[in-house]
Amino acid sequence: MPEIVTGSVSNPANGQRRSIMGPLAVGAIVVLLFVSVLFAANQNEVVGWIVAFLIAAWLIFAIVALVVIRRGARAVGKKWDDTNANLAARTSGTTVGVIDEEERNHELKLDHSFKIIQVQHGQVIKYLGQEDESSRDQVNRALETIQITATNARDMINQRRKDRKAQSVDGEIIDE
Repeated sequence: MPEIVTGSVSNPANGQRRSIMGPLAVGAIVVLLFVSVLFAANQNEVVGWIVAFLIAAWLIFAIVALVVIRRGARAVGKKWDDTNANLAARTSGTTVGVIDEEERNHELKLDHSFKIIQVQHGQVIKYLGQEDESSRDQVNRALETIQITATNARDMINQRRKDRKAQSVDGEIIDE
């Protein structure tokens, strides 16, 4: 059974749809122009030439409109493809998830603890090679701060694990 085309032609090779109504309308105006020019030339009347001129003006308008609309549609299609490509590149390899406020705060506290440890590490490196008493005090205070911060961070992690285990899970047990 032949396929009925209702106004657009699909080209599966490149994924584009082309409308046949625009070229069909331009073709009809071209036919009208030829007919009006033939009648005007045969009868040699001013009214016939005016009609031919009007049809020619409509033909020019239709061609310009067709070209402008097609160019605009291609630009929009290209922009759409670029946007989709950028979005795909940005989200490739990532998963979308929901994180609650409590989890976010927990991660921020741990992040802060690690930053403190990094700063104190820098202090140890800075004063470690020096032999005076104040440098040794600085190193000892930095090591003590690292120890306290690491202990607090581990306590936060352990408490979080306990809280997760204590949460009950709702659901139905299915015996097979």
